[in-house]
Amino acid sequence: MSYSDTYGQVFNVQTLIDHAARRCGKLAEELTSEQLLTARESLGFVLTNLINIGIQYWAVKKEVIGLTPEKYIYTLPVGANDALNVLYRTLTRPSGSYSSSAGGSAALAGDSDVDTICQQTSANGSISINFGTSNPIYAGSIGLLPYVSGGGSATWTLTLEYSTDGSTWNTLYNIGSVVVTDKQWVWYDIDPGQSVQYYRVRASGGTTLALREFYVGNNSREIQMARLNRDDYTNLPNKNFTANQPYQFWFNRTVPQPEIYLWPVPNEWYVQMTVWYSKQIMDVGDLTDELQIPQRWYLATIGMLAHQLSMELPAVPMERIKYLEDQAGKYLALAEAEERDRSPIYFAPNISVYTK
Repeated sequence: MSYSDTYGQVFNVQTLIDHAARRCGKLAEELTSEQLLTARESLGFVLTNLINIGIQYWAVKKEVIGLTPEKYIYTLPVGANDALNVLYRTLTRPSGSYSSSAGGSAALAGDSDVDTICQQTSANGSISINFGTSNPIYAGSIGLLPYVSGGGSATWTLTLEYSTDGSTWNTLYNIGSVVVTDKQWVWYDIDPGQSVQYYRVRASGGTTLALREFYVGNNSREIQMARLNRDDYTNLPNKNFTANQPYQFWFNRTVPQPEIYLWPVPNEWYVQMTVWYSKQIMDVGDLTDELQIPQRWYLATIGMLAHQLSMELPAVPMERIKYLEDQAGKYLALAEAEERDRSPIYFAPNISVYTK
């Protein structure tokens, strides 16, 4: 007996729609262009609704946000749904010597003064740091604090690199094209990292580097922040109170992007907020595209799509609609039951109000 010896087969949007249509009693070739559009939209509705029935573990992401003094509102990326864990992070900044390949004063990118700027004089240069012989540093997180003339934004093309000898460089993190804003941190966690003597940020695509700070950090320490509800936050007597560590936040689930309100307001430049958040599944693309779902969710997705289509396609008998609803519920329950991380559960009753 022979086996395929392959794993992870994926199916495109067209395949899922074809199966859902057949469950409604319709051959795929019978679908008109309007009905095919309806099927794609219904599939989008199904995927969008998954966020309402629990956490989908493949749709959890981490965002590292550099905090800015006096700024207390921070926006999460498009598609973010809810904050699962929010942590305040501090880093250690090992000392080293800075150099620039394209002019400017490289030392200003490492002087811990956000008002000084290493402005290179030509495009596609690099700014590097040397931590010294026999002093390899593991970089856990690397931050860039850009300077953009006029306080606006610009699109840069960047790559983070490392070297053991200062001559041969390897890619540490390919940032690619990124929109940077003057005096707003851009942070990148490096996983897996390297323990080496040299690091650098290299520009390409015609980018001319201008950095207020180039920060290579390690030995991160994270503290969980407490979540406030809307009433608790709105009832704070002094929402602009500043401190070196914000320890509470209110998650404002607004559109088009949710926001995190910090309290107290941070007053440090060289700290971060790490946010683990649930996000929407990517939109349905072309018929030849794949969906951002794991294999274990195929039957549940087809079942839910078939039920939605049965209510929109003509001449689908009511008993079939009810049957498809039951099938969708069955396979959804199976998929949701498996959507877990199998970690131990701990219960910690709080009886402090009854004791002294």
